[in-house]
Amino acid sequence: MQLKIGVHYEPSNVDPHLGAAELALQMTQGCLDTLVNKTVEGAVLPGLALDWTVSEDQCRYAFTLRDDVVFHDGTPFDGAAVKASLDRARDPANASQLAGSLLGSYRETRVLAPHRIEIVLDRPYALFLDALSQGWLAPMSPRAMQEAGPGFMLPVGTGPFIFDRWDKGDRLVIRRNPAYAWAPGLVETDGPAHLDEIHFLFLSDEAARTAALKAGTVDAIFATAPADCAGLRADGRFQVITQPVRGVPVSLMMNIKRGATRDLAVRQALSQGLDVDALVAQVFHGEFERAFSPVSQFTLGCAEDLRGLYPHDPARAAALLDAAGWLAGDDGLRRRDGEVLTLDFLALPVNSYPEFGAIVTEQLGRLGVRVNVVLLSPPDWIRAGMQGEHGLIPQGKFASSSQLLGFVYHSRHSGPGSYGWSKRGPEDHARIDALIDAAETCLDPADYVPLFEEVQREVMQAALAIPLHCNTNLIAARKGLAGLRFDAIGAYPLFHDTTLAEEA
Repeated sequence: MQLKIGVHYEPSNVDPHLGAAELALQMTQGCLDTLVNKTVEGAVLPGLALDWTVSEDQCRYAFTLRDDVVFHDGTPFDGAAVKASLDRARDPANASQLAGSLLGSYRETRVLAPHRIEIVLDRPYALFLDALSQGWLAPMSPRAMQEAGPGFMLPVGTGPFIFDRWDKGDRLVIRRNPAYAWAPGLVETDGPAHLDEIHFLFLSDEAARTAALKAGTVDAIFATAPADCAGLRADGRFQVITQPVRGVPVSLMMNIKRGATRDLAVRQALSQGLDVDALVAQVFHGEFERAFSPVSQFTLGCAEDLRGLYPHDPARAAALLDAAGWLAGDDGLRRRDGEVLTLDFLALPVNSYPEFGAIVTEQLGRLGVRVNVVLLSPPDWIRAGMQGEHGLIPQGKFASSSQLLGFVYHSRHSGPGSYGWSKRGPEDHARIDALIDAAETCLDPADYVPLFEEVQREVMQAALAIPLHCNTNLIAARKGLAGLRFDAIGAYPLFHDTTLAEEA
């Protein structure tokens, strides 16, 4: 049984330890297992680790590992594999784009016995188990890592599917692991998956993806064009699976270290000058919900009281810009000391970012703000965001709870070369760091949720970002597709239970 899925671009790499493309993990999550698993409610379940204990100071995690698991290349899974994987993700020489930072205060892994390890942290990091539940930190074969050498590699994990091939420019293929017998408690199928193969076909054009589904070239498509969803639902042959993705919603990050957005009044003016409701409605045709906070409303720990903090008010926005010295000239453009208020909006050619750029350009143009939309390839876009070459840049982050706010907004993740794209330093709105530091010592949601709610309020008061929309997986498929599940984040499909009925 072969499942063909049309996807919206071709990632530059599929190495979970070193890369950061969400689609890469969506395609290869089936090749991987994680040490632990997490539920939507926040419970942590066994995975490749059978059990664990946490020291009183929260700096030592002792894990008992399964002893019946084998990597796809025949290498036995053990403590040495976990150590090699985490060390590889953390090694600065490997320039991990995401996984290394997810490890937080990780110091080392000690192998106490073949299937017994202790992971040592430099300081308490309550997000640690959450991080280990994500495919970015899935153990991979030490032999495969050694043979690959430095740089990106293909995923050789322990999951229900084996990486088969990557035909550049065409497709990526994973195939069923017939030896699989260690499924997580998140799924129903204990043994091998039902599907024999999954083919991910690279179809970057939205219309082409929808056309391929209608023609039967593919059985399902990721990132379905929102404008096509109503018609597909009305067509009796198809279904549209809507899965909210939890975490940091796509937000227009404002670089507080570059250009006009260094000024709080300018950032507040932009927050009130943009008509976010109109933007979301125009781009997503009612399929995505507007976001109001640095955490989406589907996510554990969202501060619901932030709705309406920055209502659309062009007059108020203009007054703020006037007070900041950015005055409109005869041509309608705002200038201060002879300089036109100009913002570089860095966009990917996917995820509706070009549409965002066009709408933001038009809306802010009414305020006298010039916006330059710059389209970049995914690697160049990530590099530019990390180096702070933007004025405005869309950014979201998938996460199972508000705990991942620190990854986007703490100053230690926001400097040059880091993933926090407000680029704030420790001297900027310092209470944000203090709150995150306190929250990251709390293991119980009852303790960390109130602290992260305060973080959200501080971020919005500082106008570091304009929340745009909550992420949503829109997967259109023929009606024979069943049993598709998602992880606790809602982003990454679990194909263990998936079946595909033959067309009638």
